[in-house]
Amino acid sequence: MRNERRDIVRDHDFDGIQEFDNQLPRWWVGTFVLTILLGLFWWTARYTFGTEPTIREIHAQEWAALMKLQDEKGGKPPTDEEVLAAKEDPEAMADGKKTFETTCFACHGKLGEGKIGPNLTDAYWIHGGQPSQIATTIFKGVPEKGMPTWRGVLSADKIKHAAAYVVSLKGSNPPGAKEPQGTPEP
Repeated sequence: MRNERRDIVRDHDFDGIQEFDNQLPRWWVGTFVLTILLGLFWWTARYTFGTEPTIREIHAQEWAALMKLQDEKGGKPPTDEEVLAAKEDPEAMADGKKTFETTCFACHGKLGEGKIGPNLTDAYWIHGGQPSQIATTIFKGVPEKGMPTWRGVLSADKIKHAAAYVVSLKGSNPPGAKEPQGTPEP
């Protein structure tokens, strides 16, 4: 049989609203206490006994897995010889032009004249103008200057073809080209 009790009204009144002074239901108090005990158990297990990895350890593991995946997908940047061989292949150049026009044009312009990014048609290069240096810049990116890494996004062949296309742009001097940046390269 349920314990009969009367609702007790508290003596304060706020904007015509009165409040009862009733106890919380036992199931609610039990859930609240159980939640606190489980939180204390989890905290102790995690930080005192070290049964679970910390957030930093989880981040390091995830970062290592991402780098491994990117290395598997992207491989290594192509060499000078590989880029120059791709420059002589019409299919590779067509693929490189398509890749450039879909991924690079927003910053470097449709003709490589430079917009946000540097001009790719002159003799001045910020990160090196040799074919392998261009490929490495595409491969690794320059995050501090806003250029993303394309390894893991583009295949090794697409990076090589894009680098070959950029090499072919040297000396084309399109109209509206951006002022030279970097150091002159032969």
